[in-house]
Amino acid sequence: MVLTKFVEVGRVVKINYGPQEGKLATIVEILNDKRVLIDGPTTGVQRQVIPIRRLTLTKFNLKGATRGARTGVITKAIKKNDPIAQYQNTLAAKKVAKKALRAKLTDFDRFRVMILRKRRSALLSTQLKALRKNNAGGKPAAQAKGGNKKK
Repeated sequence: MVLTKFVEVGRVVKINYGPQEGKLATIVEILNDKRVLIDGPTTGVQRQVIPIRRLTLTKFNLKGATRGARTGVITKAIKKNDPIAQYQNTLAAKKVAKKALRAKLTDFDRFRVMILRKRRSALLSTQLKALRKNNAGGKPAAQAKGGNKKK
C-alpha cells in the first residue's frame, strides 16, 4: 500500500483535538517534525502553530499555496479550489455528520427510529420468505453441491 497523504505545504487538514476540533485548515509552514503552522481564514481557524498529532490529513491539497503564504493568498486559493465543499462529499465527513445527527436525537426520536427499523426488518423478512418459497422447487445451492450433508 502506497502512502498518498503527506504533511506538506498546502495540505488541507482537519483539527481533531482542542477548542477548534472538527474545523478545516491549511498547512502553511512546516516548522519541524512535530509542529506545523496552519491557517483557516474561511473556517474561523486563526493562524497558529499546532502539533501534527492534533491534525488529520485529508486528500485535498491547495494549488497556489506556497511556503509561508499570507492569509490573503490562502483565501484566494480556497475560493478557487473550494476544498471545503469537496471535503463535505467525502465518506469521513458524512460519517461525522451522521454521528452528530444521532447525538441530537431526543428519546422520542430514538423510539421512532426503533419502530422504523422493526418495520424494515419485518418487510425484509417477508420478502426473503417469499423468495425462498418461490425457489422451493429447486434445491438450494449448498445442497446441490452436496457440501454440508453428513453421510
